[in-house]
Amino acid sequence: MAYDDIELKEYGESIEEIRTKLFKRYGKNGYRITDKNVTEKRCGFLFLQHKPVIIVTYVVNHQKSFNSDFRYDEEAEKQTLEKNRAAILQNQSSVLINSQMNQMNNNIAQLKEELSKQLKNISLGSSDKHQTIKKIDELLEQNEFSFSFIQMIEEKIRNEFSLEDLENFDLVERRVVDWIGETISIANEYVYRPPHVFIIVGPTGVGKTTTLVKLAAQFVKKFAVDNDGKRPEICFITTDTMRVGAMEQLERWCERMCAPVYKAERSEDLKTLYDQYKNNVDAIFIDTSGFSPNDATHIAQMKLLLDVPGMNPDIYLAFTASTKYRDLQNIMQNYEPFGYKSVIITKCDESGQFGNVISVLNDKHKSISYIAHGQVASRDIKKSNVVDFLIRLENFKVDRIHIEDKFGE
Repeated sequence: MAYDDIELKEYGESIEEIRTKLFKRYGKNGYRITDKNVTEKRCGFLFLQHKPVIIVTYVVNHQKSFNSDFRYDEEAEKQTLEKNRAAILQNQSSVLINSQMNQMNNNIAQLKEELSKQLKNISLGSSDKHQTIKKIDELLEQNEFSFSFIQMIEEKIRNEFSLEDLENFDLVERRVVDWIGETISIANEYVYRPPHVFIIVGPTGVGKTTTLVKLAAQFVKKFAVDNDGKRPEICFITTDTMRVGAMEQLERWCERMCAPVYKAERSEDLKTLYDQYKNNVDAIFIDTSGFSPNDATHIAQMKLLLDVPGMNPDIYLAFTASTKYRDLQNIMQNYEPFGYKSVIITKCDESGQFGNVISVLNDKHKSISYIAHGQVASRDIKKSNVVDFLIRLENFKVDRIHIEDKFGE
């Protein structure tokens, strides 16, 4: 039976690589390379790099090349190529859309900030503002609360207090402290089916690795208390391939906890490790790379890497207490695709004001799980509570007994 010749193309980094592919596919005499060899530049996967690609046009001769037990399925190959192409375009489109959305949100945030500054100047120039309100504004500014948060407190004061009541500064101040406390949301503790998978994401330099080890130490202690002193089985996985010495740092911590550490550079590696240990451990702690909050491409790649079916991780966003309000808005927005339920505030010992944190969490309707400080893994992290934030308000007169009664656990 005779067949017409089929002209196809093969891609590769060199002629030798393409010849090897064709030999494996058709045998020695099943194909013929034409003279239409073209070298061109094209984008690599996810636009990460540009690679020179050799495109070879070749002819398949059905009559000469195919044995009775082998038939070249042109339609199947076309479908496979189209499927791969669609998958790549989908990933590229996702990254591009995320990048454009992040840029748009950043532009909106900048416009809001400029508008807030203008409104603030108008507000400060107002001569009819009561002295008590002015003083409260000054205290909130000293604690680095955002302008929108200060405006919200001002509105509450005007709505709740008469001119006569405004003369009683202590009364107003006490109520303002209560309002601040009421805006702070503390995350609930959830009981997860083993293994409980912990993941911390966030920008570079916020102390994610150290904080992850602190979380593990807390988990071990709580597990022992709840299980008559039994020690849990835990393991660590690092996906941090960017920072020099990341694996070594984690290994040093884990030696003290007698916990193994594994490395996963791809989603397939993470899935393999999860499937291997999910029935043998009580908890898995996954360390991640840190990127600039504006690096949408790498953040999207990390999201794909952590997307393991059935893992259902407990994801936290970590950032430092001293990060500026506007930067916090950007960080929280760009890490939103991870679906983090709550945040961990790190390096609390390096900041004296927390109005920036309280303001942005109120804006984004997010909860706080832990606050961390220092380098001692066994103790320098604690479950967050409202009282801890209120007693740190600078230059506010805080009634400790009152806030303990109102917000204490």
